[in-house]
Amino acid sequence: MKYNVTDAVVFITGASRGIGRACAVAFARAGARVVVTARSFDELQSLAKQLGGSCVLPIQLDVTDAAQRELALRQARQRFGRVDVLVNNAGWATFATVEKTPPEHIERMLSLNLAAPIAMAQAVLPEMIARGSGQIINISSVVGAQAIPRMTVYSATKAALTSFSTGLRMELRGTGVDVINIAPSSTRTDFFEVAASVDVEATRIAKTQYSPQRVARAVVGASRRRKREVTLSLEGNAISLMRRCSHRLADMTMYWIARFGMPSK
Repeated sequence: MKYNVTDAVVFITGASRGIGRACAVAFARAGARVVVTARSFDELQSLAKQLGGSCVLPIQLDVTDAAQRELALRQARQRFGRVDVLVNNAGWATFATVEKTPPEHIERMLSLNLAAPIAMAQAVLPEMIARGSGQIINISSVVGAQAIPRMTVYSATKAALTSFSTGLRMELRGTGVDVINIAPSSTRTDFFEVAASVDVEATRIAKTQYSPQRVARAVVGASRRRKREVTLSLEGNAISLMRRCSHRLADMTMYWIARFGMPSK
């Protein structure tokens, strides 16, 4: 049975730009009501104006802050009555070797990419389980299946998020609550520029990049079809298949991709 997104209340983290913003637009066009959250409230207000005030609620949120998470969810429920779909999209990365990654950057990646999605899921699951329906959609990455050098810590957080999705899905079997893991490949956002804050020589790791809108369409499609896992590129699927066949070949492939795309000083 397909999931009906029409009139569903969709709570999206990291919605001010990139994939999160595109997901908000895509879900709204599909008839959903959307709660858009991010630290940048000005950009959220612009998005709300674009989508129309009746179907969208912008909330300023640092998703790593427990008190802000609680307040944002309370505001969403006061406005729309419930949360039907949670899209854990907010994320952050640093390009650098493990040796040169600042400890505070490691803490931020662990907090934002892993701990916050788990906390958000914990916060919405009781109402979803009680209703017998709902969805947790985690935006992971192809590097969650196969790590890439100089994004090692980021890859580790996305691998953990993917594993969390798998385990949570098994725990929720029979409850009516879906867990969907989306693994985009290189996407045209400002992600790479932000990630190069430590290693300024880092460049985009792939010539072929997908638009946030394409990713968002896949997210909404996966929600409707209640898919479990979606990898959003031929390259990503190829790397995942390669790893199942030969870890050594997959490691070597990613080594050369990193060496070509992120040249050392």
